[in-house]
Amino acid sequence: MADGIGDLTFASEEWVAQAGQVLGAAVEKHAGGLADLGRITLCEVAHNPPAYLHAGASLAWHAHFGGPSVSVHAGELSPEACDLKIQGDHSIMSNLGRIRFHGRDPKVVAAAQARLQKLSRWEIDGSVPEHPALAAVLRSLHDAMAERTMPRFVWMTPEWVSCARHIVSTRAASEKYADGIKNIVYAFAEEFTDTPRYAFPDGAHGGFWIRCDHGEVTVGAGPLPEGLQPADTLTKGVYTPVVPVGRTVNAAMTDPEKAEQADYTRAAFRREESTGEPPVSQTSPSGKGPMPRELARILVPLHDELSKRTSGELPADYDLDVKPAWALPLSFDRDAGYDPSWLRYDEFDIYGEPRG
Repeated sequence: MADGIGDLTFASEEWVAQAGQVLGAAVEKHAGGLADLGRITLCEVAHNPPAYLHAGASLAWHAHFGGPSVSVHAGELSPEACDLKIQGDHSIMSNLGRIRFHGRDPKVVAAAQARLQKLSRWEIDGSVPEHPALAAVLRSLHDAMAERTMPRFVWMTPEWVSCARHIVSTRAASEKYADGIKNIVYAFAEEFTDTPRYAFPDGAHGGFWIRCDHGEVTVGAGPLPEGLQPADTLTKGVYTPVVPVGRTVNAAMTDPEKAEQADYTRAAFRREESTGEPPVSQTSPSGKGPMPRELARILVPLHDELSKRTSGELPADYDLDVKPAWALPLSFDRDAGYDPSWLRYDEFDIYGEPRG
């Protein structure tokens, strides 16, 4: 995939505006080769976009090519108005959009595409003629937007943690924060059990950990390794009930959404009758107590920035043995028009392997 973690949501208005600039420049560069192209219209529709955008059940964009000219717009067109219309799940299309061609091993690129293409249901109407200049233009668009497009990974998986690693390590190394953590030794961990098999096919616990050792910050996936324990702050619990509250973009929540989230939290995090324990708890196994303020400052944007890069499925969409209190979709977490059938996690895990 492209370097970094992107800054634009695929097919959002901001993304479309940037894509229009990129396409315009590419068309100008290849104007001679496009002279005989004729009129071509392409449209992509991404279902189940991030809920925090309040964009409805889909985002879409389209481009009209007319020989050596192009116009790019947000919105969906009918199949009859397009030469080629492609529809799929927003999270999968986002991740496909992150794959770069230039400078990459073609075999690795093909393997990444094949894996991701299995994971969405696709609706493809029409086709475009083979045209070398058009292919070059579209590849230029893809590679340029790969850097800008935000990925969307399943919550607490290793790929999701890679986004956390980028955010935390970049901020920790910045001039603004580096000096403040140079004497801090502290380990923070989140660990979640009973993970869904489509995301954790080997049954591993989900989660991530952050260790600061005199200013050197390491971010890892999964439970805190034995050699680094005990954690100074540990959040541990069951995966499924935390998913909806673990991927909220708090800065974008409306007051009704905040109220619904509070109601859900009270119901979902009640103490279990059999054990007397809540499904999630936070402790300080080392006894060191709260995170130092200088380190905590680095993590301030982490929740919201990770939530923007989190996919929208629920374990209950693909696994039937989820408690009713944890199974219902919630409006603060995803749009009422969200359609789980655009993902194929009932058939494949996130790595593209058939589910047993």
